[in-house]
Amino acid sequence: MSFGFIITRHVNSETTNEYWNHCVKLIRSNYPHRKIIVIDDNSNYGFVKAHFNYKNIEIIQSEYPGRGELLPYVYYIRHKWFENAVIIHDSVFFHKRIPFETFKMPVLPFWHWQYDKEHLSNLLRLSSFLKNSQLLKKKLTGSEINILGLTQKENFNLVFGGICYINHSFLMKIESKYGISNLVNVVKCRMDRCGLERILGLLFFAEYPQVVSLKSLFGTIHSHYKAFGYNYGEYINDFNNKKLVGSVVKVWTGR
Repeated sequence: MSFGFIITRHVNSETTNEYWNHCVKLIRSNYPHRKIIVIDDNSNYGFVKAHFNYKNIEIIQSEYPGRGELLPYVYYIRHKWFENAVIIHDSVFFHKRIPFETFKMPVLPFWHWQYDKEHLSNLLRLSSFLKNSQLLKKKLTGSEINILGLTQKENFNLVFGGICYINHSFLMKIESKYGISNLVNVVKCRMDRCGLERILGLLFFAEYPQVVSLKSLFGTIHSHYKAFGYNYGEYINDFNNKKLVGSVVKVWTGR
């Protein structure tokens, strides 16, 4: 089945320029013929430099600076580059080939965590920009015991970083019903992007309830090696010493 990669990129230093280059090189190693879309989110082009003349790659300069994790969804709605997309950050690195061509589900996050109502007032503000917002607000404010009519252990999960495998037709269904692209008008800071992780989890669950049992490809984000504290320096040292800490690895940085 047709699939390709959509990478969100933000370069603000020589080190962060390494991220997207390393990300692309590893994708090319594992998926030599798949198309790669890089969506640049307000990089400092004084630092942006490709290490190679990469093939079958398209770079888009976003007109929505600071929207981060939302951008792949906005541009994938506009451009059906492939039937299915693997949406990642430039700080996500593939060490093993995942057989996305065999996936049958319409959506699957890479990492998840249980919905936690963090900054609920901001979540409600964000959801007010969507269609059917009253329904979404009721689901976001559901009791701890009974959210969406489910028991607590079946609560929907947030989609860490918006990183996932997703089918284009499924995303278009979400766009038609909820107008997810409207969020470009309101997702403008880190807190908003954290809210997006929760809203995506709700929308994915609302249109594909089975995702609550699938959860994610690699489990909870807190189970990731040195979650939230694994930086690029540590990672590249491990990489150079052939210490692989996962088939797909995320590094963290303050940008």
